[in-house]
Amino acid sequence: MGLIILVIGILIGLLIERYIFQEKPIGSLRVDNSDPDSGPYLFLELDPGGANEIYKKQRVSLRVEIKNYISHK
Repeated sequence: MGLIILVIGILIGLLIERYIFQEKPIGSLRVDNSDPDSGPYLFLELDPGGANEIYKKQRVSLRVEIKNYISHK
């Protein structure tokens, strides 16, 4: 019985840790695939204060946004 409670406590602790200590994204990585003759274009857009975070950390999180800017019509 004690082992089951211990395992449940560990699982709850892991779930809480994932949400509390989750890294917040510091900006967006925009991917533009509108030109079929070349590879995708990548644009880095940092949120206000995002540049300071790059210098403080070894790893950062970004939101990925796929958007084609050039119309093919």
